[in-house]
Amino acid sequence: MSVLEMLVRRRMQEEYAKGTSPERITRLLQEFFNGTEASQADAIPRRTSDNS
Repeated sequence: MSVLEMLVRRRMQEEYAKGTSPERITRLLQEFFNGTEASQADAIPRRTSDNS
């Protein structure tokens, strides 16, 4: 099991323990993964087509 999987499972267990609804947990995870994708995209250096 990867570190990411362990973190996600732990977060889900914590939210279930607090009584968070499954729908809310789904939204929390979607927001987390969307934020992760955005931060990875920002970290990728972009090449320009400028040949000067």
